[in-house]
Amino acid sequence: MSEPLFTLAVIADTHMRAPDGDLSSPYSVNAKANDRAAVAVDLIHAQNPVLTIHLGDMVHALPHMEEYDAACEEAQRILSGLHPTLHFVPGNHDIGDKPLEASPANVVTQQTAARYSDHFGAQWHHVDHGDCRFVMINASIVNSGLPAEEEQFAWLEKIVQTEQRVFLFTHYPPFIDTPDEDEHYDNYGEPGRSRVIEIARKYKIEAVLSGQVHQFFFNRVEDTKYYCLPSTSFVRQDYSELYNVAPDTDFGRNDLGKFGVTLIDVYEDGHKLRFLPTGGAESSAVVDLSLRKPAAKTELTPFMRHAWYQSRDLPYSGAKEEFGRKRARNDYPLLRLWQMGIETVRTPLVDLAHAESRRRVQDFASTGIRFHMFTTSMPSAAVLQLIADNAQVLSALEVVQVDEDLTRVKAIAKAFLKVTDVPIYVSRPGSSADEVIVGRMFSHNVWTGYRYANRAEVLDALADTSLPLRPIFAVAWRADWVGKIGGMQAEFAKRGIQGAAAVQLMTGNPETANFDEEYIEEGVLELMRNRDAFPLVSLMLDTFETFDRGFNPRAGLIDRVGNLTAAGRALTKL
Repeated sequence: MSEPLFTLAVIADTHMRAPDGDLSSPYSVNAKANDRAAVAVDLIHAQNPVLTIHLGDMVHALPHMEEYDAACEEAQRILSGLHPTLHFVPGNHDIGDKPLEASPANVVTQQTAARYSDHFGAQWHHVDHGDCRFVMINASIVNSGLPAEEEQFAWLEKIVQTEQRVFLFTHYPPFIDTPDEDEHYDNYGEPGRSRVIEIARKYKIEAVLSGQVHQFFFNRVEDTKYYCLPSTSFVRQDYSELYNVAPDTDFGRNDLGKFGVTLIDVYEDGHKLRFLPTGGAESSAVVDLSLRKPAAKTELTPFMRHAWYQSRDLPYSGAKEEFGRKRARNDYPLLRLWQMGIETVRTPLVDLAHAESRRRVQDFASTGIRFHMFTTSMPSAAVLQLIADNAQVLSALEVVQVDEDLTRVKAIAKAFLKVTDVPIYVSRPGSSADEVIVGRMFSHNVWTGYRYANRAEVLDALADTSLPLRPIFAVAWRADWVGKIGGMQAEFAKRGIQGAAAVQLMTGNPETANFDEEYIEEGVLELMRNRDAFPLVSLMLDTFETFDRGFNPRAGLIDRVGNLTAAGRALTKL
């Protein structure tokens, strides 16, 4: 990987309080905000970024509260270690909420804007570095009708007309799921939203970065990437509804895996985000503050078994949304892939065929993720055209052999080869139906990959097709992973071919679970340490996200609330 031209840091939603405490929040976790912000400052300082941008909600007390001035002064004291290259974006807690019917807090006024400026400076401004322009705006005044609204829009449209690459920073995100979503507490309303999106489109703004939601989201409109970044202080518990399990502590508000700061590495041909977790630490003594380098590529392809692309309607829950619905999506799988340096994932070909998932495939691909897609049947002409049109998102295609001979496999592979030049893999369902069951329990089970014991027969049959097919062999849980994959390497080298190993984390018995995270961590690390010994074997891991119910429960690289497991954390440190 090339070295970045430079790196900047982004911090969001610190929600600091007056030094002696205040009455701005009923939540006990908010009392941790100041110490957590101090840890984030130390972590950023250690990275030596060229500049740092705070996305707003520096403080929790609102401008109409008595404690506001003391909170602002304390925030400036804690953040002082980031001066003189620290820049502020006004958040709704700093300057007042956007106009919204039934808003739970006081809205922005000229008076609150002036009070903000007394502590943090201009409501909107920009700073240049290298060939980049970093533009910061006040989102609360959009659609407010205040004179400052049109002043800001006029300034914004002028300041982005430049040959420089432009990054836009705003507290509220223009949207969190789709550009045409309904207005809610956490986005821009119309017509301001469309104005901002059109400016970004027209002037080819490279990225729009926002806070407010205390949650990670990634979207794209044409070439502009839209990021919502996590907080250092607390997690918005209304978004706990995105996960299929109950929240851990404080109803999701103190989800320790989701606190951190973000680095933006700027390259000649784009940028990449790096999330540095703080774990909710309240002392820098327990956090690794050492200089972090961009993640190296982890050559591992996990099975994305869960529906990683789905959006859902959240309940109208009172504190933030009482009279409408908010639609959102769990994007932590993408953030965790970045953290682990994983650049390829395995999904069904139907994820390209369906419009909702295809949009997210394209979005993930815009960040460097590539897709290994599999099918058991001949794709329609329409799907083959989609493959041709989206060839840039693919790392490989896989044909699953469901018949006894390779007739159908050959036909599908030939159809693929007409529309793309990506590698073609072949696998076979391993099944309980293939086993002779005498004197022991029968269990319905299916898995991916040819049996290692049948490798000579499989390789001979694939060679007879005269097609460039790459076999996938299954490697069972608690087998000698390195030994078996080394055996595949030797066989492939003899024949001058490449293939893959599908390493299983399931036990083989659908009734029993595998949550031995220590063993999984050790096994995955052993694979990665020995990776160079088998260059002809692609490594696949089943699975990415933990299964905690149903058949074959097992731990993966992330858990059911989108946080890294022990194995996932280990991969981030390689």
